Amino acid sequence: MNKKLKYTIIVVLLFAIIGALIWRYVNKEVTDLSGKQPDKTYSFSELMDKTSGDSASLQQLIDQFIAVNGKIKNITKDSVSTTVELGDSTSLSSIICQIDQRHQADCYDLKEGQDVCIKGKISGFSIDLELGLGNTMQMNYCSINKTNK
Repeated sequence: MNKKLKYTIIVVLLFAIIGALIWRYVNKEVTDLSGKQPDKTYSFSELMDKTSGDSASLQQLIDQFIAVNGKIKNITKDSVSTTVELGDSTSLSSIICQIDQRHQADCYDLKEGQDVCIKGKISGFSIDLELGLGNTMQMNYCSINKTNK
């Protein structure tokens, strides 16, 4: 019985340690990128030109931290998130920027049609070749680039 109790305690401790490590990994803090300088700055039209060109160069932009200058096409706000869509009236293409929750207060004064520079990581893109609905690029961990307006 004494040996069985020791093994039980060891197994329980191992599960507790493994559980703590998993919890720590799942709940790790995401780095705030707002103070970081972007790797490169693009205009809206430059990025949209890349979507109409070869997608291999666009694929290389995935997970890069960039800044984008453009006009606000649409703003969607709710109690927990803010999404800013960059685009222009002559194109159906857009860049969807999911604003980092820590920087939502910076977006209260933004208005549609306003010029803005947003920095963030490119998380994906979709290229529409058949329906003519426009190309879309997604960015996350976004914040307003206050040094390059």
